[in-house]
Amino acid sequence: MDRQSSLFSPDPPMYVAVIEEAVLRRADESFRGLMVEQIAHLIECAQRPHIHVHIIPATVALHVGLVGPFSLARGSDGGWVGHLETQLGGDVVDKDEDLAILLARWESVRSEALSRQQSIELMKDVMTSWS
Repeated sequence: MDRQSSLFSPDPPMYVAVIEEAVLRRADESFRGLMVEQIAHLIECAQRPHIHVHIIPATVALHVGLVGPFSLARGSDGGWVGHLETQLGGDVVDKDEDLAILLARWESVRSEALSRQQSIELMKDVMTSWS
């Protein structure tokens, strides 16, 4: 929640997330109420002008994002920095050639995802299925 607070500040950053549909559905019945709350929160966030949540539909079997999660951030100077997440921590990516690879992978993953509005509609459908 502390990390999310910057998204609701007076001058929030642009935030774009891509997640798989399976993540919205990957829980058992004991998490029904929690999943409804979580997805409702995602929808609320995704309706803000500076937050974009895009869903990769279950019909997309393979994509480069399956290799593992990563983050990209652009500073006020226009420079990029990346972060590769692992089960043991993470690695900062700041070399130009490595950033070029991550940026290309981002474009590949993003191109598999639904549009912003389609993603919101899918999240609403999934939330209804949990209700």
